[in-house]
Amino acid sequence: MAGYATILFLLSMATTAHCSWISGGAPPPVKAGDYVPLGDDLLDIPPPLSEPGSNDALALEEIDYAAYAAAGGSGGEGKGSTTDMPAANGEKRILQEKETSKDMFIIQGKVYCDPCRIQIPTKISYPLAGTKVSLVCHKADTDEESYRVDGESDAKGKYRLEAVGDHAEEMCEIVVSESPDPNCPELMDDENHVKVSLTNKHGLKGKGRYANPLGFMASDADPRCKEALDELGFTGI
Repeated sequence: MAGYATILFLLSMATTAHCSWISGGAPPPVKAGDYVPLGDDLLDIPPPLSEPGSNDALALEEIDYAAYAAAGGSGGEGKGSTTDMPAANGEKRILQEKETSKDMFIIQGKVYCDPCRIQIPTKISYPLAGTKVSLVCHKADTDEESYRVDGESDAKGKYRLEAVGDHAEEMCEIVVSESPDPNCPELMDDENHVKVSLTNKHGLKGKGRYANPLGFMASDADPRCKEALDELGFTGI
C-alpha cells in the first residue's frame, strides 16, 4: 500500500512540474523553430476583462476617469469636445465631453514598420512613433463622415483614442495614411485600417477596444528577413 501511495505522489509531482507554467511558473523549454517574441513586443498583453469569467476578450477593465484626467490623460479631438487636457507629449488636446460619460470608449493599438514586406510582425519589425492615427465613423446608409477623432502614436508606436457616444448605426475604423519614417514609406494593403465597434449593443461590453496593429512597409526587404522568416517557419521566400 505504501508503494502505491509513493507512485501516486511521484506522478502528482511530475504533473505539477510539467504544468506549473500555466498558472504563472516558468514556461516549458522552447522547441527548435518556435518564435520567441523580443522584449518589446509589437502589442502589449490586453488588459484584464471588465468582469471575471467574461467572454469579452476586447473589453478593458473599468477605468477611473476622474483619476485618469487628474494624471493628465490624453485623448483626441472630436465633435462635441468641451474639456482641454494636456497630452503626454505636452501638447494641448481636447477631450470630448466629461470623462465620466456613460457612452465613452477607449481604443488602443500600435503602428509598426514591416522591413520584410510580408505585412505581419516579425522580430525585426519596429514601432513607428509620430504616426497620425484617426478614428473615422461613417453613416451606414450615406457613407457621410459623422464622427472623427485624431491622435498620434507615441515613442513606442502606441496610440490611445477616446470616443464619446454610441455609434451602433455607423461604420467606424482606425486609419493611418502617411508614415513618419522615410525608410518605411509604403502603406500596407491589409493593415492600413481596422474596424472597431463603438457600441455595447452588439455583444461587446465595456469601454475598451483593443485594435489590431496597423503598419507600413520598407521599400526593399531587409537582409535580416531570411533569418527572421525562417524562425517563423516561412521557407523559400
